[in-house]
Amino acid sequence: MPARRSVFFKPALILFCAALLFSASCQAGGNGPWDGITGNFSPERLQADLAQMRSALESNHPDRFRYETAETLAGIFDAASASLQRDMNEVQFYRVAAPLVARYHCGHTRISPSSGFSPGPVMPLGIHLVDGKAYIDADYGSDPPVPLGREVLAINNEPIASVIGRMQAGISADALNLSARTYRLNREFYRYYYYFWGESPGFDLLLKDPANGNEATVRVAARPFTQVNGAANARFPWDGRLGFSTSGRRAVLRVPSFVASQNPDYRAFFENSFRQMNDLGIAHLVIDIRGNGGGDPDMAVALISHLARRPFVYFKKGVSYGNLFVETAPHAVHFSGTVHALIDGGCFSTSGHFCSIVRHHELAVFIGETGGGTFRCHDNSTEIVLHHTDLRLRVARTTFEAAVPDHDVSAGFPPDHRVVPTISDILSGSDPQMDFAIRLFEENN
Repeated sequence: MPARRSVFFKPALILFCAALLFSASCQAGGNGPWDGITGNFSPERLQADLAQMRSALESNHPDRFRYETAETLAGIFDAASASLQRDMNEVQFYRVAAPLVARYHCGHTRISPSSGFSPGPVMPLGIHLVDGKAYIDADYGSDPPVPLGREVLAINNEPIASVIGRMQAGISADALNLSARTYRLNREFYRYYYYFWGESPGFDLLLKDPANGNEATVRVAARPFTQVNGAANARFPWDGRLGFSTSGRRAVLRVPSFVASQNPDYRAFFENSFRQMNDLGIAHLVIDIRGNGGGDPDMAVALISHLARRPFVYFKKGVSYGNLFVETAPHAVHFSGTVHALIDGGCFSTSGHFCSIVRHHELAVFIGETGGGTFRCHDNSTEIVLHHTDLRLRVARTTFEAAVPDHDVSAGFPPDHRVVPTISDILSGSDPQMDFAIRLFEENN
């Protein structure tokens, strides 16, 4: 959720787009004299970067002891420091740094490779995680081709549970949320496997055929990162523009982002959409915010105002946005029908605030997977480039809380009805969450 603030990137002024936090579209370029794969850094330089990272986290993050004690954080940094006894390249140091940053349990506080880092050949497969199991859901040019739908039991002789656990431990997310981490792996498993295991000419996959239970090992050759990443980006294109459609007495409002620059006319769009719903006698509205990584709180407030039955306050803690710490009146164009909201692990930052306000005021029923954000998040971030490795550390500096009662949000934002697509749903392109919302409305009416 980008606040009305300045974010400083050494040395230029930049803007942070929270909705791109989970995007698969990060591209790579040159990196000056250091090559992230072959350029090695001495233990002394690695120690200096670790100390710089530790100092930046300790001096900036506003809520670092909510899920970890001071002793625990100090202990893991001391252990990491003791482990830096040999030269490492950039990605090797990333494997040390990422799990440390993830222990701050803040999705806006994360570490990334340098701006010029480019992975080598990667695993050319999409892998989808469902309730602790992993399935092949896309082939990005493997040789030989791998049948889609196969369950992955092990990669290079390592059980899949161990593989998943190691990657999730190095991905930053709010609180103890696993849904947000899973969301990212479901889109970029190949990238994170490279980050945490390095370059490999091929991958031995132990696969299980769900149809008959037969197990077999398949060797898949690595493919260039640009090829695999391009195919994944085409599969998961990001479009932050609002969408609206009607069918009979049902309407669907697609809100893939709260980034106002993607929808500069969002106020008019919302008003026109709700006016059209009232004119058509729409009785059932589905608000689809799946994958919405956040954005401008004013845009979230504008949407809520069309649902609200009484004045509401959006923020109880944060900076800027003075208008959102006082009551916002319901919009004159009000929807009074049934509202269902679809959510998943990609809902983060402002989306978490939006969901919390909507639930607190009983304005919608939530369907889908655990949301990646809740009533509390930390942003107003600053980005720091580590002096030697050029890894980019982003650190949140301010806590933002929606105006709802405090409650346990360690696991994320729970839906009222948990509906998780199966691998069959993924491969067939069906949408069980939308189907559930439609069925729930029909059964209750």
